[in-house]
Amino acid sequence: MSDPPAEVRPTVSTDLFDKYVLPKIALGVILAGSLAGTWVSGRLGGQSAVVTLAKWFYLVALGVLTGGLVWKHCFVRPRDLGTGAGDYCVEMYARFDGIATEAVAVLAVTGPVVLAAYASRLAVGPLVVGLGVLLTTWLGTLVATIRGSEPVDAQFRSPVGLLGLALALAVVAGTGIAEVSLRGFEPIAAAVRTVHLLAFVAWIGGAVWNIFVAVPTGQERPTAAVARAAGEQLERFRWAVRFIIPLLFLTGLFQAVTVFGVRFGTYVAAPIGLAVLAKVGIIGLLAVIFKLCPMWRACSPIDGVCDLEELGAGEPSAGPVEGSDDD
Repeated sequence: MSDPPAEVRPTVSTDLFDKYVLPKIALGVILAGSLAGTWVSGRLGGQSAVVTLAKWFYLVALGVLTGGLVWKHCFVRPRDLGTGAGDYCVEMYARFDGIATEAVAVLAVTGPVVLAAYASRLAVGPLVVGLGVLLTTWLGTLVATIRGSEPVDAQFRSPVGLLGLALALAVVAGTGIAEVSLRGFEPIAAAVRTVHLLAFVAWIGGAVWNIFVAVPTGQERPTAAVARAAGEQLERFRWAVRFIIPLLFLTGLFQAVTVFGVRFGTYVAAPIGLAVLAKVGIIGLLAVIFKLCPMWRACSPIDGVCDLEELGAGEPSAGPVEGSDDD
């Protein structure tokens, strides 16, 4: 008879405060930064407060879905679907489907508002129509996959799953181009804005998955195999964040300098300039939190996820972390 899976004791915080609050703060910080950025774009584009708020919800939902699909098809690996952590992946996918359902509903409401705002400024041309078609097709694809009952190994990197991810990236790119076109299309500005949005959606979607999908699911199944799979997935996300933070900062700085120039007095002379400075500071705060999490063992409340060595040399391995044939 085989031994039961070794359990990893969930950490019960007895410190001044729960260390896992850091990732939650990071999520709140990026949401605040995105709201500030959307407000700045709205002021520059002359849009109403209602449209600005709708656009922010649109971008957040877009990020939750796109970043979630990146985690689902890139950070999860085939070996995670095996017997050791297979049930963990099943429950993660089901939990994400619930979050994705809410995000799709948000997009279904805010998408027409955002498209109407684009159409009022850009006319109903190829750009607006194309973005509308992409968004509609993507939402239809998501609804089909969310409501499907295929096993996890059939969902993982399936043609329809990869199509959903590709359409998500296309919608992000189309949104970036439309945003720049509101002030006059310029190829470099459009590319920078698109990269900025891609970095944003990758961050916020990964953060939502880690906090609301991976962690609660892992706490329900605190086995060594689950902790190892969760830790390896989180490390892949953290590896991506090493590129995301510089991209957010550099592309945000480029956009700010393009509009406001380099004189500091220009930024402190008006609320819109102060909002730009606040967003730059927010990105810096994200970098600090990113560095503090592993130092403070605050990546996850599950032992072994922040440091896989905590599992002990005697625990059965779920396979090499990188470079295996199943990547």
